[in-house]
Amino acid sequence: MMRIEDREQLFENPAGEYRGRPFWAWNGKLTEEELLRQIDIFGQMGFSGFFMHSRTGLETEYLGEEWFRLINRCADYAAEKGMEAWLYDEDRWPSGSAGGMVTKTEEYRASFLEMREYTAQEWAEYPGTEKDVASFAIVFEEGDMRKVRPLKLKELPEKGETAVVFGIIRAECSDNYNEFTYVDTMSRPAVEQYIRLTHERYARECGTRLGESIPGIFTDEPHRGPLFSVFSGGKETAVPYTPTLFAEFKKRFGYDLKERLPELFFRYTGEELSAASRDYIELCQELFLENFAQPIQNWCHENKLLFTGHVLHEDSLTAQTVMQGSLMRFYEYMDYPGVDVLTEKNDSWWIVKQISSVARQLDKKWVLSELYGCTGWQMDLEDYKQVGDWQALFGINLRCPHLSWYTMKGEAKRDYPASIFFQSAWYPEYRNLEDYFSRINVLMADADPVCGVLVINPIESVWARSRSGAFRGLESVREGINRLEERYRDTFRFLTDNHIDFDYGEEDILARHGRVKDGMLCVGKCAYHTVLVAGMETMRTTTWELLEEYREQGGRLVFAGEAPGYVDVQPSEKVRELARRAQQIPFEKEKIVSSCSAQQIKLTGKNASGVAVQMRKTGQETLIFLLNMDRDHAAGKVTLSLEEDGYPELWDAMSGKIAACVFRKKDGRMEIPLTFAAGEEKLLVITAQCRPCPKPEKHIWEKISCLPEEYEYQLSEENICVLDMVRVTLEDGRGLPCCEVLKADRELRDILGIPWRGGEMLQPWYEEKKNGIPAEPLTVIAMEYRFEAEAVPRECSLVLEDLEHVTGISLGETEIPLKAEGKWLDTCFDRISLPSGCIREGVNSLRITYAYYKTCGIEAVYLLGNFGVRLDGGKKKAVLTELPKRLKAGDITAQGLPFYSGRIRYFLPDLEKGLYKIRVAGTNAACVRVIGREDALIMQAPYEAVSEDPQAIELVFGRRNTFGPLHQWPAVDAAYGPGNFVTEGRAFRDSYVLIKQGLLKEPVIRKERKEAADE
Repeated sequence: MMRIEDREQLFENPAGEYRGRPFWAWNGKLTEEELLRQIDIFGQMGFSGFFMHSRTGLETEYLGEEWFRLINRCADYAAEKGMEAWLYDEDRWPSGSAGGMVTKTEEYRASFLEMREYTAQEWAEYPGTEKDVASFAIVFEEGDMRKVRPLKLKELPEKGETAVVFGIIRAECSDNYNEFTYVDTMSRPAVEQYIRLTHERYARECGTRLGESIPGIFTDEPHRGPLFSVFSGGKETAVPYTPTLFAEFKKRFGYDLKERLPELFFRYTGEELSAASRDYIELCQELFLENFAQPIQNWCHENKLLFTGHVLHEDSLTAQTVMQGSLMRFYEYMDYPGVDVLTEKNDSWWIVKQISSVARQLDKKWVLSELYGCTGWQMDLEDYKQVGDWQALFGINLRCPHLSWYTMKGEAKRDYPASIFFQSAWYPEYRNLEDYFSRINVLMADADPVCGVLVINPIESVWARSRSGAFRGLESVREGINRLEERYRDTFRFLTDNHIDFDYGEEDILARHGRVKDGMLCVGKCAYHTVLVAGMETMRTTTWELLEEYREQGGRLVFAGEAPGYVDVQPSEKVRELARRAQQIPFEKEKIVSSCSAQQIKLTGKNASGVAVQMRKTGQETLIFLLNMDRDHAAGKVTLSLEEDGYPELWDAMSGKIAACVFRKKDGRMEIPLTFAAGEEKLLVITAQCRPCPKPEKHIWEKISCLPEEYEYQLSEENICVLDMVRVTLEDGRGLPCCEVLKADRELRDILGIPWRGGEMLQPWYEEKKNGIPAEPLTVIAMEYRFEAEAVPRECSLVLEDLEHVTGISLGETEIPLKAEGKWLDTCFDRISLPSGCIREGVNSLRITYAYYKTCGIEAVYLLGNFGVRLDGGKKKAVLTELPKRLKAGDITAQGLPFYSGRIRYFLPDLEKGLYKIRVAGTNAACVRVIGREDALIMQAPYEAVSEDPQAIELVFGRRNTFGPLHQWPAVDAAYGPGNFVTEGRAFRDSYVLIKQGLLKEPVIRKERKEAADE
């Protein structure tokens, strides 16, 4: 148990175990020098390690000799730096195919059991295949079955019958698996081959590093195959299949699934739930765990590695059903169980509550989240904080930020941006964020949750409702399943909004780890005084028996809403009879809250329900984490009331400082007044003894009016002009019309007869290994980029990538030497100085000749220099102008800086020396620095900083307006990936679609009133 003094010391300077380890995207031609340079940058950013992750664009052969040499060199160098180098078990994702090497062997490939319907005439002509499993004649009535009978080949259906055949098909080959398929994760031989090709190679090549400088391995999105869904290569008329399926089904469930296949895909009229559906999904779950999760965990333990990562797909009961069954059951077999929380606005908060429940119950200290995926270049540090905050609140303490690119070359720059790395202008400030979350992890570490409520997880009710046509992608289109999802969401919100902590109880885990002792329901190391059943239609016999014993011992058993009318998906009154003997209430917020509350902690105030709370106990201290879940609005004044004695302290995770906290005693309870800005957190420690803590400083501020209409300013980088409209001419004289670069690239590839580039394209390493390095290009193309100049810059540089395949550059009549004079932002970008005088007033034509290979691509190029840029012609045409001498408060994209993405320092007028509070809100910058005697960082509401003798306000921008997407309409999307850069139709604009940024609101400056402060 950690002493308060040790916790305080760690809080100020968190050790490596509490810090994040990002996904490090190995996505180009890897070199030792560059890899080691990047490891140093990880350390500067506050990370304590990294996951070495093959991504789209990898040129170094995956699992080749050089790959392992670099893995070992990075592990050794990380160890020298006191960092951890973690392995990743796949070439891209999902884990299991070893970059297609496993599924070269056909018997290891993923398969499906497909349903096909035939008319009587079609059936008469159907020849049958050896892959057919069973056939039936079915009378359908409004999509449901009224009558079913077996049907033999060549036996004609009767009038009104439809012939339905169930047959086995292989998954289709895909470039995502390097021309092969995903693996059959329910097959032990297939998974053993995967382990031989991947894990055992690491054991041989990395040797004694395993368990030392290489602590573990990450598995990413393995699954048992999509169920009734087109997601991940499936079909709405198919379910996953493995060769042992029917034999194992009969052995475990006692009946022949072949005879009841129609009940898996359809329903009899008047029936909604199917035991065949539930049992089939249960079997797939068991086979996936037995043949994938457990063997890999066992191998890891035998080889001294920790097993971590996440499986597919967490966000809803439906998503879990479609891709796996119940994710909670996989977490049992991971040392550091993990989740994947995609996008910025994901409010599926139960994702983390599910995994933290299993971690608490089965005593797993570290819970990982792969977070920030699909969030885009426009994310600011406050957004990163807020996405991480709620996950930390509910139990995430091992952060795996997605994504840090080795390079931005080619398609890699569109691989789910942004890059949380040196390519972003704000990367030096990012350390503040890692320090912040590390301190939260320190505060909540080695402490017991104050949690006495267990909510039975109702996912098997969704299983029982699963059928063909129930899902579109990962979402349900069936009213019954949607109703279950709504109840699940509402139960979570009712409890969380009313500050009642709870865990989920997964029925299979309850069956194996649950017991009743002294009137408490115990699951692993946790004990619960209240059990809530809500939004559930079918219950396992084992769960019913456990709850019967729990009620008999006096446990508080609550049924909210209608009790389940099925046991093991068979109609039964058992659970309803139990509900009548327990506490049965309507499914209403007030009733549920009243039945589950222990009144240990209360929050009052107008917006108190928006503040979530977690409480821990350790020794004589109580640890409390409060968070305003509303990212857009302040919660204002809130009073925290506790059944506690002691002395509260406020621990500031941003600064690492500790201050005394105002409180009072009322009616035997401690009351602490608090205020919350939008998305703000508070960390409190209640100590048994009063400790000397500084009190918050008091200041009286007076607003002053001193800001100019226009600011003198300074750019940290040269200005940028993006050139991404191109006219392409092939060597045979054929020309493509001027269009956006990626559209031109796709049109060229169509002409050449090669696949488009994209996130799931063939890996370059595989292309080279299979076909070698071609002696000649597919073609040599001429690319013409045009821009106008109203003012000619004195100095200007051209930035482009893949210089090794460029055969010539000319600007107007001037030939440009193919000599790079350095890099720009990333190692893929070469910078070439343009000779003086080659840019002229009017229209300029930049012509680049390019040897085009299959692994190449047409990309944007960039002009750099001390010029301004104006967008004319409806924001379709870039015109070089003079840089503005001063900047106004407002959007910089209309002030000569439409594509700029570095830092801008706005200089303040000469201020009288003293202490100032400066508020800078509404910038769309990643963060803000106030430059003074000591720089102060602003990255969250209320967007204020105190600064002595401030001289300037510095905005640090994201790279959205440089790297895009620049033509997507509308500009803001829910998620960002490769597809956002190649939109079509109404989602595409020829004009530039930019994010406004700059001092969009006037800063507010207040000066300390000395005389009042001295009083």
